[in-house]
Amino acid sequence: MVAVSSKLTLAEYLAYADGTDTRYELVQGELVAMAQPTGIHGGICEFINDTFRSEIQRLQLPLISKQELIAVQTTYISSKITCRIPAVTVITLEQWEGIKFCEAVLKETVPLLVKDRV
Repeated sequence: MVAVSSKLTLAEYLAYADGTDTRYELVQGELVAMAQPTGIHGGICEFINDTFRSEIQRLQLPLISKQELIAVQTTYISSKITCRIPAVTVITLEQWEGIKFCEAVLKETVPLLVKDRV
């Protein structure tokens, strides 16, 4: 007999804790550990995020830029959910209001811009 692992739902993913500091993304319902980015990658993402924040403030735009804090549900096919955590995400203030007091996951709307980890 072969055991078949079930796919995680978004709620199960958000509640998942394995007692370590490992961060996970959800890829087609399966947990995938996120690799620690290189120092140069982190520096570039920090520069991009700082630049976006500065321009958003300078232009007084109703936007917000966050670094590795907002997950984005990219697919939803029955139980095969994918939820990624981009390195930098730019969203509207309205989107931020909808997630700032709960799990920071965009499910119904899409971000204006993401800088992926790859």
